[in-house]
Amino acid sequence: MSWTRWILVALPLGAAAAIGAASCPSGGPGGGLVAQQLVVVPGYREAHTPGSGASGVEMAASANVQSILGTSPDLNRVSYLRTFIAKPGAPPPRAILILVPGFLGGAGTFSPIAKQLVAKFNGSLEVWATERRPNLLEDRRGSVYARQLIAAATTDDQKRDAVYQGVFFYLPESPGIDTNGNGVIDPPTLLPDALGNQRSYVKLGQDDMRFAAHWGLDTYLRDWRALVDAARAVVGPEGVVLFGGHSMGTYYASAYAAYDFDPDPGVVDAGYRSIDGVLLLEGGGGGGPSASAPNLSSYQSTVASLASAGGPKVFLDSFQGIDPGELGPAAEMAGIAGLSLASERSIVQRTKVFRNPPFSFFFKAPTTNRGAVGFFIDDDFQPVTAFRASVGFSDDGSNVFFDVDPPLITDEFYSAAALPGGALRQWKDFDDPTLPVCPPNAPDGDPGCAILDNGAKDRPRMCIGGTNDGASCSSSADCGGGVCPLKWGEEREVTRLDDILGIQSLATNFIEWYYLSGRTSLDGSYGLDSSALVAESLAANGSKGPLVLTQNALVDVPVLCIGGSNGLAPLESSFAGYLGSIATAPADEQVAIIEGYAHLDMITAAKNDAVPIISDWVNRLMVRKLLGP
Repeated sequence: MSWTRWILVALPLGAAAAIGAASCPSGGPGGGLVAQQLVVVPGYREAHTPGSGASGVEMAASANVQSILGTSPDLNRVSYLRTFIAKPGAPPPRAILILVPGFLGGAGTFSPIAKQLVAKFNGSLEVWATERRPNLLEDRRGSVYARQLIAAATTDDQKRDAVYQGVFFYLPESPGIDTNGNGVIDPPTLLPDALGNQRSYVKLGQDDMRFAAHWGLDTYLRDWRALVDAARAVVGPEGVVLFGGHSMGTYYASAYAAYDFDPDPGVVDAGYRSIDGVLLLEGGGGGGPSASAPNLSSYQSTVASLASAGGPKVFLDSFQGIDPGELGPAAEMAGIAGLSLASERSIVQRTKVFRNPPFSFFFKAPTTNRGAVGFFIDDDFQPVTAFRASVGFSDDGSNVFFDVDPPLITDEFYSAAALPGGALRQWKDFDDPTLPVCPPNAPDGDPGCAILDNGAKDRPRMCIGGTNDGASCSSSADCGGGVCPLKWGEEREVTRLDDILGIQSLATNFIEWYYLSGRTSLDGSYGLDSSALVAESLAANGSKGPLVLTQNALVDVPVLCIGGSNGLAPLESSFAGYLGSIATAPADEQVAIIEGYAHLDMITAAKNDAVPIISDWVNRLMVRKLLGP
């Protein structure tokens, strides 16, 4: 038995705000609801940020930012999706797991695994999936309005109009182009903004976010330190606070452990000392600094340029030709359409995002609202490994096989061919027993396969591309610019498409629309060691400087690493670099690889194999904390 309950609580800016969904777990008599709540609290007080109140330093919010957040926004805030047991009179949890999403990911990506973990512990564990600051700047009016109309709708026509209103709020048809083929050019949807003006989607430009030049790793980590301290206050000294991440989020988790939070040159406040363990999911954590890591003068010059109007980009506005500021809203509305009008022709395929490259190449076949999301995220049809989950297959038509050589950030994938007469391609769910398997199908045949055996883990591997093409390899570092194919084992279908559809438009959603690429890339060039930068700053002005990654070699807390054989961390060696850089005892290092999981399956799988592994780890740490070494 399950149900969903939505709650909207209007609170003053800076207070905890909540939009929650709850479902009934198998907790038995006396059990409570697994609830979710978006919490927004004060974060680190970064002086340049709108709302800081720092005289002569604070940067003003642009008119576009004000139209989203009001005339006096305070952006020194941190938000997180709290998953917990809503049980009257329940004691506080004994453990809290804080998680950071990956590249272009929002906190909503953790919703499936968070619900499963919390249900398993029945109140003694909470999961706090944190956002990064730019999520505060997303213009969610269109999706919120569409959901409100759908909730009040009594007919399919009313639902259809609601979805239409949301889609064309964000992605109106190009002037003079009839994409519906009905002789009508659909106008954009206008909604009141925070200033009371009727306008469509407020998509921010680079100069709207120049203050984000000061949102580097230091700011992010200090935001999350506030959450760690809050979690510690909840669980108490005998409780357990854990910090982790998925994909790129594993770098942030390892950076948190390595950070020195005390500005006093004579005092060290190491991040790892504030937590009881580090969890790395489908990402190898951080490494050493690059040879191009800049000196202090160059660092400061780059930040100044990023903060200047017309300067370098502060956030990512194109990834493989896709603008996240358009992909995010499109995904949000595709999720709403997939749930409310599942079998109808996909409305997002009418928009410019899907009619233009690169989507026009990958999504040639008209499909249903539900199928559009399946074709985008499924591991067989999505070319980018980092965006893949195993949600099923479509075999009601031809699937053209593409073998990318070398497979850098992409891998082999299918593109669905259109059906005769404009018929819609249909989607088969992850648990459909008729999903095609190879063999007997051929991987590059028609229709191809959902399930493929990629071979043994210990099979001989050879470089694809690069200067060592065809040579034996154990990692891509051996291949001189090429790739060493590491994935192995029989692929599995484990993620429920309806879960993905629901995540798209949670209060904290699936895709980060404004992923910072300027300051964070600068900071990322130091890996987990900015000691040279710190030494230079101390010599110059007695300050530790803008980035204090100096504690990595001393990290000694337990670390759990879990990868997927069909993902980005498919071998135990995927984590060897990080584990070899810290002081954690071998007995406290645990690595597990789940056969058949794609990259996103690690956090979205319906009956997640990572859950019992994490649960056992958390239980052992709770016992250790109670009993002592």
